[in-house]
Amino acid sequence: MRSDHMSRRAILKRLGVGGSAVGVSLLAGRGFADESTDGDPERAGFARNIRKMAPSLQDVPSASLQGGKVIQPARELPVFHTTDVCVVGGGFAGVCAAVAAARTGAKVALVERYGSLGGLFTNGMVLIVIGTGERVNGEFRLVTRGLCEEFLRRLETLGDGAIVCRDPKVYQPTVDPEAAKVLLDDMVQEAGVDLFFHCWGVDVIQSGQNVQGVVFESKEGRQAILSKVVIDATGDGDVFFQAGATYQQISHAIGFVYRIGNYDRIDKSKAPPDVKLNLGSLEPVKSARWVNNLGPKGNGLDVRELSRIETMHRKSAWNYVQRIRKTQGHEEVFLMQSTPFLGVRATRLLEGVTQIDKRGAVAGDAFDDVVAYSGDDALKKPAFAIPYRSLLPKTVENVIAAGRCISCAPDLIDRVRLIPVCGVTGHAAGVAAALAAKGGVTPRAVPAADIQKVLREQGAYLG
Repeated sequence: MRSDHMSRRAILKRLGVGGSAVGVSLLAGRGFADESTDGDPERAGFARNIRKMAPSLQDVPSASLQGGKVIQPARELPVFHTTDVCVVGGGFAGVCAAVAAARTGAKVALVERYGSLGGLFTNGMVLIVIGTGERVNGEFRLVTRGLCEEFLRRLETLGDGAIVCRDPKVYQPTVDPEAAKVLLDDMVQEAGVDLFFHCWGVDVIQSGQNVQGVVFESKEGRQAILSKVVIDATGDGDVFFQAGATYQQISHAIGFVYRIGNYDRIDKSKAPPDVKLNLGSLEPVKSARWVNNLGPKGNGLDVRELSRIETMHRKSAWNYVQRIRKTQGHEEVFLMQSTPFLGVRATRLLEGVTQIDKRGAVAGDAFDDVVAYSGDDALKKPAFAIPYRSLLPKTVENVIAAGRCISCAPDLIDRVRLIPVCGVTGHAAGVAAALAAKGGVTPRAVPAADIQKVLREQGAYLG
């Protein structure tokens, strides 16, 4: 053995593990068959993890500049995975869609661009779960049941700090994002979903109007997932856009969330009586408070605009907390955490087979293909029905929308985009996709009654 290499036994000894079978099996289980290391022997804890590897990827022909135009050469894309249902987007809608499809018997893949699930709910720190129900004769009624309710009830079992309800008579809780991320992982893994993080869906595989899968980018390059049905849970309608479905694009306020720490160390008695500070809202972490800035109206699909708004928001949050710290009794508060991405509320809205709008919601429009209900965040309006046809593009086949990009008018988006409503539309999309894949038909051909039957069996509320 070369003098600059350490044996496995020497590494274990330096780590204080000795020659235990547990330590040896730990290393062997990571695929290290030899006892050599290519790391610094003076840093044994790191050295044992360093091995030279043959390149795992191959470069492909690059784009070229031809006559002032950038040309991408045609090339074969490797098929990374084959599945029944592919869900693009791991926000709350996407998680509910993936879990529901798997529980309905389909093989499911979930593609998420970040490294954790929940989207704006967790990573965007939109911690409030409002719009879960309605008031009926003065009493609260939960309408976003099924997987949405299951998720919230399971959070309650994770211990103090995972979830808190501001009003015990109204089930519209606030959750801790870290607890939520862990539980979402658990639910996806329990359902047997194939989960792929750090993958950004960039195109579809399509023959005419029939979508046959998705193309995604990752550290492994551009690859393909073949799928019988694709669920667009991107929030921005990226999949149905890439497939050529018609849609309406809107602008909305682009928000920014941050958390203020050491709230429990504030001595309000020392503050001047004329000073009024926005210290945010209640959340499960007792020492923290949650601040949700509405933000300016903007185009959530324009990266230049998003970049400008994000830097503006981040500096504004920092400066505001510094001003709070200069108030007597508030010296120990600090900017505990800021969201890693902006709160884009709405961009593309599908023009589906049926469009829901505020007039119909207020009038209580009924649908024979109802698959979900939305509550009201202020509990002043009745719940309204969401039909299956509002999840389906007019012409594109094998794509189902879920979450804030379903077919709704702009005057209803502020109820449709709420976290629990995203959950129930995701639940419905997952069941429908699984039934279509298992039956060998397009989602459009699945009878609404079949979808409703499974949804009821899975605890959904359909009126």
